[in-house]
Amino acid sequence: MSYLFFLPLLSLLLIIFQVSVTDIMFFGKISLEISLLLVIYAGFHLKVIKGFILSFLLGFFLDCIAGSISGLFTFIYTFLFFISKFVYPRIYPEKKSFIVIFTLICALLEQLLVILFNELIYGVNLFQHILRIFLPQALVISVLSPVFFNIFFRLEVLLNGGDARSIRRT
Repeated sequence: MSYLFFLPLLSLLLIIFQVSVTDIMFFGKISLEISLLLVIYAGFHLKVIKGFILSFLLGFFLDCIAGSISGLFTFIYTFLFFISKFVYPRIYPEKKSFIVIFTLICALLEQLLVILFNELIYGVNLFQHILRIFLPQALVISVLSPVFFNIFFRLEVLLNGGDARSIRRT
């Protein structure tokens, strides 16, 4: 019950932190998408309903703050959550190399979808920014993903009263 009560507030705070801190650190050139990492982590470790609600809220709040196409990040984050949920039982996702590679693929897929939707709806060509902005952003977030997965796990254990066994899926 408390999970669903605090989830909207914590999701909004994460998005605000993500947008404001990365703008300050990188002068608006690239974005450190902690919310994308949380969506992938949710696909690996949370149950379907909790993970879906989390990814939906993160996407919704990012849509509200980013001012992009309405519903774009909501769609992308829920889509990536279900891809992560589908992939998790078929592989060994605890290896750091897999986490890095899978996060890189998800980040590139997210950016490709953003580029395509902007091209389709607004007619804005963002393909020239792939090598200069989108690829470095995807590489940075994928390299940092094992660190953030460890942080997310520790926060999850903390929120569950210190019992790590109760939060892992069976």
